[in-house]
Amino acid sequence: MIIIAVIISLSILIFIHELGHFLMAKLFRVKVEEFGIGFPPRVWSREIGGTRYSINLLPFGGFVKIFDESGSVLEKNGEKEKEEGSFANQPVWKRSAIILAGVAMNIFLGWIVLCGIFIVGAPEHLMVSGVAPESPAEVSGIKNGDVIMVARLGDRILNDPIKSDDFVSFVKEFQGQEIYLSLKRGGDLINAQIKGRVNPPAGQGSLGVNLSEIGFPSNSFLSGVINGSKATVNTLKLVAISFVQFFSKVFITPKIVESVSGPVGIMTIAVQAGSLGLIYLLQFMALISLNLVILNLLPFPALDGGRFIMLVLEKIKGTPISQKIQIGVNAFGFVLLVLLMIVVTAKDVAKLF
Repeated sequence: MIIIAVIISLSILIFIHELGHFLMAKLFRVKVEEFGIGFPPRVWSREIGGTRYSINLLPFGGFVKIFDESGSVLEKNGEKEKEEGSFANQPVWKRSAIILAGVAMNIFLGWIVLCGIFIVGAPEHLMVSGVAPESPAEVSGIKNGDVIMVARLGDRILNDPIKSDDFVSFVKEFQGQEIYLSLKRGGDLINAQIKGRVNPPAGQGSLGVNLSEIGFPSNSFLSGVINGSKATVNTLKLVAISFVQFFSKVFITPKIVESVSGPVGIMTIAVQAGSLGLIYLLQFMALISLNLVILNLLPFPALDGGRFIMLVLEKIKGTPISQKIQIGVNAFGFVLLVLLMIVVTAKDVAKLF
């Protein structure tokens, strides 16, 4: 059930992005040949108002096919296609708006979800955010991402939600004695027995774990909107800074690529988030949506940012970039993206085993 919810939530991210392109194209009366939910093969389709709407078998987002997006028809027939809604025949500002509408919708989705989360609130838990090598926690099988549901020794019991200060005091009180923990890992409950160290290494606690309190109480509507807006802006800033740092170090420290997650890694993290509750899955979806904003704005061929740069160059140059050049550059970018995706996915699969 969690996996189905994850697939639906991640598909919404792609669908909402393509919906942005579709709505903006319709607003400017640019011909949209097809707007599909999912990817072919087709299950159902119907043409309405010159656009074919389809439902497809593969439930991963959707797609929009805009007439003459590459400019091949216009280049061949010239002004004859103007009245038929050719994308390539629109002014640069309209084409830019259509291209950037996808990321605008991802920002909107992330903002709406984050505002809703702050208004509703998120269940509070104590989560393990790090495990030191060769520590009692690692020996006991505790892993990063585990949620501490119960801590018990004799008659003393801490139950979820547990505050980090209470847990630390509990562990200090029973240093050197075996504590029983009940941990939530994904959809499973894991039992562990752990004995804290009396003299832990410098910089480590008795168990060798880092703890994070996740969740927060519900906000009023106004406070939720304000906090959601702040979280949206701050997330976009942090993601942008992270991308700059990544690309500035990738050639100096190639191993940094190991920190990147592809579809398999994202799916794994999403399932973990979903196991904590719907609110956490929605929060993760919002963060991914805002990540997609920055990713799509990168000035890289085949991405929206690369296509936008082409339009900027066209505006500076005064004439459209040759169709052959556009096709060649985008094809090159697409191949690089596919190769990167294969490498990252292989890395993610290797981590699973």
